[in-house]
Amino acid sequence: MEKLTALEAHLKGKLPLPPGYGLEFDADMILLRGEDAIVAAFGVAGTSPSEVTKAAWDHYTQGRNNSA
Repeated sequence: MEKLTALEAHLKGKLPLPPGYGLEFDADMILLRGEDAIVAAFGVAGTSPSEVTKAAWDHYTQGRNNSA
């Protein structure tokens, strides 16, 4: 079974993010962006896809709960 980093999963289209969320990356950092802000920052090396998706979905859910 292949273990992908978050960046590799993103590049292969295997990183399920909520609507309006995306990633920006360079040689050292992955930035998780929500609809209007940076949600979290991760190091490129060793960050798992589950770390990024959890941060994204937690932020997304929190925002939806706060607007209700």
